[in-house]
Amino acid sequence: MANSERYPSYLTCVVQVLSTSPHPLSLDALISNIERQRPITKGVRQAVHRAINQLFQAVPVAPNRYGWLSRLLDGNLFRHPLTNEEARRGFLLLDELEHAVFFPQFFQTYQPEERKLTIELLGGPDIEAEAYVERNTWSLRLGKHFVDWVNEVGGQGRDDLLIYVNDATKGQYTLRLQPRESRDESAIQNRNMRLASLAEEIVSQSRSDHEAVSTAELAAQVIGKGFFRDTVPADDLHYVLHHYSELIFRNGVGYTLDNLPADADSMYASMMQMAAQGQAFDDMTDYAYAPGEPMSDLFEDGENPEFFDDSCPSYEAYLQSFADSGQLGEPYSHSDFHLLEAELESLLSLEEEFGYLLPEQVARKEQLAERLFIDPETLIDNDVDSSDYPDFEDPPFWQN
Repeated sequence: MANSERYPSYLTCVVQVLSTSPHPLSLDALISNIERQRPITKGVRQAVHRAINQLFQAVPVAPNRYGWLSRLLDGNLFRHPLTNEEARRGFLLLDELEHAVFFPQFFQTYQPEERKLTIELLGGPDIEAEAYVERNTWSLRLGKHFVDWVNEVGGQGRDDLLIYVNDATKGQYTLRLQPRESRDESAIQNRNMRLASLAEEIVSQSRSDHEAVSTAELAAQVIGKGFFRDTVPADDLHYVLHHYSELIFRNGVGYTLDNLPADADSMYASMMQMAAQGQAFDDMTDYAYAPGEPMSDLFEDGENPEFFDDSCPSYEAYLQSFADSGQLGEPYSHSDFHLLEAELESLLSLEEEFGYLLPEQVARKEQLAERLFIDPETLIDNDVDSSDYPDFEDPPFWQN
């Protein structure tokens, strides 16, 4: 019987553990919970990191500590600048941040969800809402009750809509209208500057110089840092990053601190646009994919908030496994580790394609697995319910 038939994959275990945990978990706590569901191997740390990297909702909140986005959203507060058309027709155009707020699972598959939201209009009725496409842009349909509520409370375009997340897992939210004249501009500007600084920090730590961080990923990590738990939400994400940060928005797909080489820029943009498009609305016309403070109580005393410049979670897991093994000598460098890891992945790909390996290839595969502390099973342990690049067609992305 195949291993996958005897116990769940690491990816399945990570989803189950993180999505049911009310608080973020350290990597060790995550592994401890997984051990209750399946036997763990010597490559468990790398396997768990690989699973986390495949899951949009698995969000880092500190070094080697992760939370589930739907859980992290609870109690967050966001600001949406209301337009006259939105107030008059009863919908909200969503940027990537707001899309992740209302539909946290969307960016895992880039497919629409049959998800009905319950929206409490403060001082008004509770209504149902759902996603749809308006003017080639992902939007939230709120309907006539929302229009009537805006009129009753004296709202208009240029007022702010404050979005409070009661329970993202259950799809429960509260909307409150804040008149333009009641904005505390000084406090909001301070929050805007803090958001810009945090975004710059995340981008600088998340990517090498030639890669951009997708807006959705950046939004998830800002949420993971607890920024939106403050009582004064910042302005629109793209507005803030454009006016207050040094980040560069690359071809409508993500942010970087540095100019990308032309070839890398084009390649990355094409990849992201391909991944963001789909044919989920075949029955619709003119559809498209248009694109506080840290939670200190979640972190243990003494945790180092710094990340490694020449490292990554997989390599850190290897270093920890090397230290635990008591082996003599020096561990592989970061680049050497990934070079050998790529060789192991290549051998596994050949084995999967041809159905067997030559004896010397088998020996090499086992040698690499032992040296890198990687269970070969974990390199093909991929049951995420999506393709890397779903079917795609023009036009792409959100309009921000």
